[in-house]
Amino acid sequence: MGTEQELAILFFDVVGSTQLYEKLGNDIARETVQHAVEQMKQATTENGGTVIKTMGDEVMATFGNVQDAMLAATAMQVMTHASNEVSERAVRVNIRIGCHYGHVVAENHDVFGAAVHTANRLTSQAKARQIVITADTAERLGVDWT
Repeated sequence: MGTEQELAILFFDVVGSTQLYEKLGNDIARETVQHAVEQMKQATTENGGTVIKTMGDEVMATFGNVQDAMLAATAMQVMTHASNEVSERAVRVNIRIGCHYGHVVAENHDVFGAAVHTANRLTSQAKARQIVITADTAERLGVDWT
């Protein structure tokens, strides 16, 4: 039986990974996407989050509070942009991020619930280099973020 708790749920997704595979070929595209995923995982752990799972070019992570989640999301965007600046390849990697804070059920190193689905939907709505959050999540950020 899982435990119910409130967490910030983040989904991070590499934008246009299919096109990367078409342009770069399987080996280089896989390496490029994997590098971006590793950067996302690093930003998660450095900001107090837990990587729940990776699904190809997408990462799902949880944070105990919205502030840490937004610090990680911002760090991810900065790291990705910096990698693009020094990349010798003509193809740039961008990510999109969705975040929602809400009730989840944690069980067996995974989380379930409506908050997870909301965060995932927000990621689908985000464009490259965007972080999309719900109004309720934004209210939890406090004055330093407004």
